[in-house]
Amino acid sequence: MARPQPITVLMNLRAYIKDALDNSPRSKPISAVNKRFMMSFGVNGEPCRDLFEFLGFTFRRDLDGFWDPPRLSPWAHQPYTDEQRIFLDNVFYELSALIGLRSPVEKKGNQDDFTFQPAIDDLYFAVDALDYPKAPRLNEFQMADAPYYEDLGVVEDMSTSSILDAFSRQITVDRGRGPSYLQCLKEIGLLRGGEDEETINRAVETACSEGNLYLDSDITEAYKYFGLGRDDQRLTEDSIIGTFYAYLSSVSSTQETEARRQLWRIGDSRNSERIKSAAEDRIATPEQAQVFLGVSDDTADDFVMTMFTAKVNDNPSCRDVARRAVQLIAEARKSDVLKHFVKTGEMTAGEMDVGDAYLLLQIPDRNADEGAIMAAYTICVDDAPEQAEKYNQALAIIAKEKNSPLLGGMVPGYAAKPDHDLSNWPVGLQNIGNTCYLNSLLQFYFSVRPYREMVLDFEKYKMELDEESCQKKRVGSRGVSKKEIERSQKFLRELRVLFSDMISSPKEFVTPGQELARLTLISPSNEAAIRRRSTISAGQFGGLGELNGMPVLGPLGPPAIISENETQERALGPEKTKLSSDEDSEDTLVSDGVKNEIPATLNDDKENEPPQDDAVMVDAPNESTPRAESRDTQAAATSSDDSNKPPPVPPRPTPQVDSQRQLIDEVEIGAQQDVTEVINNVLFQSQCAIRPLSIAPDGEQLDQVKDLFYGKATSYILSDKGRRSKEEWWCDIKIDVATGPRDIYAAIDGAFDIQKVSVENSVAEQYATISKAPPILQIQVQRVQFDAVKKRSFKSTHHLDLKETIYLDRYMDTLNPEILRRRKQTWEWKDHVRKLEARQSELLRQTESDGLDTATLLNSARDILNDLSEMKQDPDTARDAINVDPALAPELDRLAQAAHDELKVLDQEITEYQAMISSQFDYSRQLAYRLYAVFVHHGSVEFGHYYIYIFDFERNIWRKYNDTYVTEVSDLDEIFKSQDRQNPPTPYFLVYVHDRMKDRLVSPVEREIAETLPESAPGPSASSTASMEGVTPSKGSEDVEMGPPPYDEVVTESGVPGEGADSEMKERGIPMLADHDKTGSWAHNGTDKTGVKW
Repeated sequence: MARPQPITVLMNLRAYIKDALDNSPRSKPISAVNKRFMMSFGVNGEPCRDLFEFLGFTFRRDLDGFWDPPRLSPWAHQPYTDEQRIFLDNVFYELSALIGLRSPVEKKGNQDDFTFQPAIDDLYFAVDALDYPKAPRLNEFQMADAPYYEDLGVVEDMSTSSILDAFSRQITVDRGRGPSYLQCLKEIGLLRGGEDEETINRAVETACSEGNLYLDSDITEAYKYFGLGRDDQRLTEDSIIGTFYAYLSSVSSTQETEARRQLWRIGDSRNSERIKSAAEDRIATPEQAQVFLGVSDDTADDFVMTMFTAKVNDNPSCRDVARRAVQLIAEARKSDVLKHFVKTGEMTAGEMDVGDAYLLLQIPDRNADEGAIMAAYTICVDDAPEQAEKYNQALAIIAKEKNSPLLGGMVPGYAAKPDHDLSNWPVGLQNIGNTCYLNSLLQFYFSVRPYREMVLDFEKYKMELDEESCQKKRVGSRGVSKKEIERSQKFLRELRVLFSDMISSPKEFVTPGQELARLTLISPSNEAAIRRRSTISAGQFGGLGELNGMPVLGPLGPPAIISENETQERALGPEKTKLSSDEDSEDTLVSDGVKNEIPATLNDDKENEPPQDDAVMVDAPNESTPRAESRDTQAAATSSDDSNKPPPVPPRPTPQVDSQRQLIDEVEIGAQQDVTEVINNVLFQSQCAIRPLSIAPDGEQLDQVKDLFYGKATSYILSDKGRRSKEEWWCDIKIDVATGPRDIYAAIDGAFDIQKVSVENSVAEQYATISKAPPILQIQVQRVQFDAVKKRSFKSTHHLDLKETIYLDRYMDTLNPEILRRRKQTWEWKDHVRKLEARQSELLRQTESDGLDTATLLNSARDILNDLSEMKQDPDTARDAINVDPALAPELDRLAQAAHDELKVLDQEITEYQAMISSQFDYSRQLAYRLYAVFVHHGSVEFGHYYIYIFDFERNIWRKYNDTYVTEVSDLDEIFKSQDRQNPPTPYFLVYVHDRMKDRLVSPVEREIAETLPESAPGPSASSTASMEGVTPSKGSEDVEMGPPPYDEVVTESGVPGEGADSEMKERGIPMLADHDKTGSWAHNGTDKTGVKW
């Protein structure tokens, strides 16, 4: 029996359904042995029994068997209302549709007489869209690659006039999505072209000019205008408005209109009245006044006046608006002080008392500690430098009231009696402005003996500037330009001056130079960009001057005649001072952890940026022609044909840059860099400035800085194809305390523990070890976190339990089977703890906001059920009571108790495992490191105060270096214990030193007080007993006993030494190596494996 075609089966089944619907005489039982039936549906229809029974057919087994069709009511008429007829009618049309989809080849031998009318026209008629105007050029339109038509609620064949009507209607009912609708309309115009595009473009222009509309793409451009990202979830109204006002203060008044238009679009797109009010300069309510001045309801009157002054200083043209803002706030508060200020422009006269001092510094609590007071003072001075004298007066009053030499030390000119003999006590450093952690860094580097001696005797170690040496020099896996070397040497010479002062000064403190601060805080690439911005901002050509305050208009007079020599000097002048061009900055990216992100305040307006070399236009001589010949030729040409000589091009005025102002601006921008960026900048420049001790096989410079601060780590990838390893340099370990308090070991573990990574679309494992431990171990505590819910950054203040001594044995690269076993066991325990903590989190419902754990929630539900049950006992509420299953309350009670018991067991088990993890490596304590320095920050993510603790191993004391004041720490709890308060001081950078080498590595006190300061910086002091050459671990230090094993000794699971997967890999970098040189390469049988990316 031949296999039937699908169309034959479909047509036979449709015929049976048709006969059943029509109640025709042919609608009789179907013989199961009928040849036509069996060919389509099998013997007795058994293969299709489920289908037939679903359609309502019934099988009879008498004789040869029959299928009875569904029996329908003979009186039914269309449209059908009987459910069975409706069902079969739907089946009939579905079969017809399937038949219509069959191929022409099948249809050729099976004539289908049934035709049906598609319902599309009826649907169009139902929505009154059957006869809408069609576009005559439909076949010329391009196909849309996005739902532009659908978003406007139109179809592609509509006429342009109909589409414009639809656009107007959408704008009327949904103004909030106007930019999207306008963008769709513009794109439709581009797709249609010709006259349709012209008509649509006119409509778009009309909507933009008359309807105050804009394109969706204009919103993105508005964000870019201020250097912001439209998709940045961290942006808030405050941050956008703050960026706007900061931008206004840096541009001319001619650009203010455009800036306000762009800000209005941002506000309109975010549906933010605050942003729109700022854009329109509307100040009609106290709330808008507060937004304009950047204050809030709880801002003190004194600070409102301070913000008024700062606003007017930044933009003098807004004085009237700012005065109106202060007046509105004064009226709302009924503040006599602000009203007096509006009338006279003066603060209330009178002698400042202690209460006024606290009020001026915005300190609500008179019991605030010294750190909080210093943080508040620093913020006030940074925000309003013109009020610094008043803030100094307030701080001096508070210092006197608290009898605090520490607070008094921050006030310029404040006299305090020294508490220690200056001949054997470190000097403090004067805070030179908003330089954050600069003083802490300088104190730390001064205390590192080999580094200090290298700086003091810099000329002995400096890099030669000959062309051959400069070309070979590589630091941080890249070449270093001669300009960078010169800049770095200038940095070390400035540092030498400071270190000399710190040794010989007879005063309690010395002051770092602004140039040193700039070179310390700003990397070479950032410096070039900042200098370009300064040149741009300074290059505004002046007019003819002014008379009685009014500008004199008119053309400039003829330029002064400049001699040839003078012209050349002017042309070459900017080149002598220019640090680097755009191309240079790309060539001098600091890979050694120095990030090159330029602050958003720099000028990004490339269209309006003046030419780089715009001081004077001078024709450059042909280098292939001798100078004398060139001059002779030019002279001859001049004498032969003066009539054809073009008029001389007058020299353009050379932009005048205020070098002192520029220096201060650069220091302020540099202070915004992350502390690790600055540390890496210091180390990078130190390496650039000195000559190498030796050269690594890859060309990297090995020197004293590398020996002191850099270690090596080996990262391993374990996959089903074997094990791979890669070695890298690093200068600090990055840890965090984002999830809660932890000790130093648990934090460091995060940088080395095993974790899952993706390798060739499969999951592999990765972990890291230390193959070379640095003598000075630096640890960065990443405190700044991002709150995804609130869309803002915050500072994590979780306690980090520091230990005076840590042992790195557990992290070293070794083949010791006992350490490997314990390491693997620890990873298994930690994985188990994570599962326990996940279950604990579920029972505690930590992701919920109601603050109830599971047991408490179940108990609350039980109590509610009990209350509902008791309602039946009260006649007043019996009628409203509901029936409650009496078994529910006991069951909830049982579940609550079970949850409580499980939590108790989880707590105990987690505690036991954590104790096992903590003591796992107690037996191995060979490689000891002692805590030496703790950098501390007191404040929030936006502001705060910085200081450092440094330990003196010789005297066995901790000192606190707080700018000009250096004190002995009497209570060690302030360093090591968790301080139970809302925003405690927290360590953000730690330094440990190798225990056996500590006496050679660090020495915080180095004093030789001189009666008169030497004119030139001295060399190393006579009391220095250790030399730089005494610490050169690059050739192998006898104190670091655990070196990396040969790669051939690393055995894979298959037992073959050194083999790994041959495929390309994707994995994350070691966290602690994220910002440092990556000079390692993946090893494969002891050689580099090509095609493998790190």
